Amino acid sequence: MDIWQTPAWPNFRHDAAATEAPLAALSARLGAIRGLQAALTAEERRETFLRAVTAEAMASFAIEGAPLRPEEIEASVVASLAHRGAEPQRRTDAIAALMLDAREGQGGLDEARLLHWHRLLFHGVDLEDKGRWRSFPMVIVRGATAGREEVLYTAPPAEAVPTMMAGFLAALDEDRRPIPVRAAIAHLWFESIHPFSDGNGRIGRALVEHVFALDAALPFSLSRQIEADKQGYYAALQAGRRASGDQIDATAFVLWFLDRLATGIGEAEAEARFLVARNGFFLRFAALPPRAEKVFRRLFAEGPQRLSQGISAAPYARIAGVSLATATRDLAELEAAGVLQRGPEGGRSTRYLLRLD
Repeated sequence: MDIWQTPAWPNFRHDAAATEAPLAALSARLGAIRGLQAALTAEERRETFLRAVTAEAMASFAIEGAPLRPEEIEASVVASLAHRGAEPQRRTDAIAALMLDAREGQGGLDEARLLHWHRLLFHGVDLEDKGRWRSFPMVIVRGATAGREEVLYTAPPAEAVPTMMAGFLAALDEDRRPIPVRAAIAHLWFESIHPFSDGNGRIGRALVEHVFALDAALPFSLSRQIEADKQGYYAALQAGRRASGDQIDATAFVLWFLDRLATGIGEAEAEARFLVARNGFFLRFAALPPRAEKVFRRLFAEGPQRLSQGISAAPYARIAGVSLATATRDLAELEAAGVLQRGPEGGRSTRYLLRLD
């Protein structure tokens, strides 16, 4: 018997005592990362926002046969910010519009808005029941071999979806639990109804973005955290759908959700500090030779992990478009100027690290 067939449906509850400590820690860290980002310059905040939205789109909204490219998503986000409400011309425009609307806490969430998100998600894609509730049964299975799938969950029948979604939206509007708990249970409830023919997970994650936007938008990509623990996500969904008398105990899913949020905050903190370090570096060394600046900007663009590996003569020569001898001389001069610090390796494998402090 699936959860919607029990007397407990749809009374989702959680153990407040079990979630009190992780919720308090999460709230403090959310406040800290928002404070850290508030201290960034306007350009840094803009870049942080674009990175978060682009990462969310790349992790959540790619579909088979319709790949997304980060640079196209970012360009579409910029265009959508400048022309809110414009009719999307490409799928990347539609995804950008969906992301921005999900992060808009004003206007409330209703059936029309969810159906609009679904049309945006599958813009330019041929899909049955696009932009409306599904008209057929839905079974969630695990396993790729036909006839050998394991049935994980059977969603409510299509004819029950409109009434269930109306009840869900009304309850969400009245929910006054802490925002992270509200977002977790909203996602679990939505996925349990599985109202669309496809894209339920992606719309469900956009729903989380919207719930957070009622207070303050999430400062990182939640979808990236879910993708990093996909098996844990499916297990938590199952564990959070257990009837206990006249209630559904969603505690297991809420705890998993809070843990993923905490991981995302850690990554957002590291990214904010990385941006501060990058901009501080170029302020301190404003008179860099043009080709050195080109190389260093490339390293920063490739992210913290690449930057931590430093630079040796061969990649410097390749990026700058100079000979190996010139690259070796440039690196030695930059070390003497205090821009670089020589690593422990010697000879041709000598690596230099950027001085970020």
